[in-house]
Amino acid sequence: MPPWDLFVLDLDGTLLGPEGSVSDANQQALAHLRATGVDVLIATGRTRNETIGILDSIDYRGRMIGSGGAILVDGETGRTIHRHPIERSLVREAVEHLHQEEHTALVLKDHEAAGYDYLLVGSPFAEADPELHPVSSWWMESMGVECRWIEDIDDDPHPDDSLRVSSVGESNILAPTTARVRTALGTRMELQQWAAVTSSHATGSDVHILELFAGGVDKWSMIEFYCEQHGHDPARVVAIGDGLNDVGMIRSAGLGIAMANADDAVLAVADEVTGHHGQDGVASAIHRLVPSRADGASS
Repeated sequence: MPPWDLFVLDLDGTLLGPEGSVSDANQQALAHLRATGVDVLIATGRTRNETIGILDSIDYRGRMIGSGGAILVDGETGRTIHRHPIERSLVREAVEHLHQEEHTALVLKDHEAAGYDYLLVGSPFAEADPELHPVSSWWMESMGVECRWIEDIDDDPHPDDSLRVSSVGESNILAPTTARVRTALGTRMELQQWAAVTSSHATGSDVHILELFAGGVDKWSMIEFYCEQHGHDPARVVAIGDGLNDVGMIRSAGLGIAMANADDAVLAVADEVTGHHGQDGVASAIHRLVPSRADGASS
C-alpha cells in the first residue's frame, strides 16, 4: 500500500518551472505516482481555461481545484463539480469599494454556468474610459480567456455565478487599497494581495493582484471536500506549494511541503522544504516520499 493517499500540487512556482512549463523530471515523477496508485490533484489560483495547455502537457485527466479553492472542476471537460460562489450583495459591495479607489473590477465567473470567464466592470470614478491594466490584458490575451465588459455591476447577467472579485495594479498603489477594502469588508470575504504571475513580462514592474473570495474559501476547504468524495484520509495527504493561497493546505495537510522559493508565510507553516521550482523540487519530494522498487523500498 502506498504511504500516501493523495498529492496536492500547486502550479505556478511549484510544479511549473520559471519558464511556465512542467519539466521532464516533474512529469516523470507524476507518472511514478500514477503507477504506484497515488492520487494526484492540481490546486491552483488559475481557472481551468487558464491551465488547459498545462494539463494537456502532463496528460492530466483528473479533477482540478481552481480559483484558489473557489471551484472544483473536471480537468478534462471543464464540468463544474463543486463551487463556492460569492453572494451577489457582497460582489456588489466589493466592486463598489474597488471603484471608489478607481480600479477596474475583474469578476471571475463559473465558466460552465456563465459561458465566459471574466466580467469586467469599469470604474465610474476614473477620469479616462475604463481599461485593463497591461498585465491583465497580457494575461487574458495569452490565456485566450473570454471576457465581457459592463458599466454597472447591477447589469451583471450572471449575478449568482461569481467566484472571485479582483483588481490589478502596481504594489505601491494597490497596497493602500487592500488595507481600506480589508477594513470595510472585515471577515465577510477572504482577501489576498500578492505578486502577479510573471508580471514583469508585461510591464517590468512590481505588479500585484488583490483577490476577494467568499468567506472561508481556500484550497484546503476544497481538498477536504475532494477527500470526502474519494475516501481519502486528510492525514494521508501531501500538499506542495509556494504562494499565499497555499498557506491553508500546507498548514492542514498530513504533510505540508514548501518550495525553496516559497513565500515566508508558507515556509513558516510547512513541515518540510523541498527544492526550488527551477530545480525540480516537486520531483525530489515525490521520489523521496514514494520511492520506487528500484530504490530498494516498497512503494
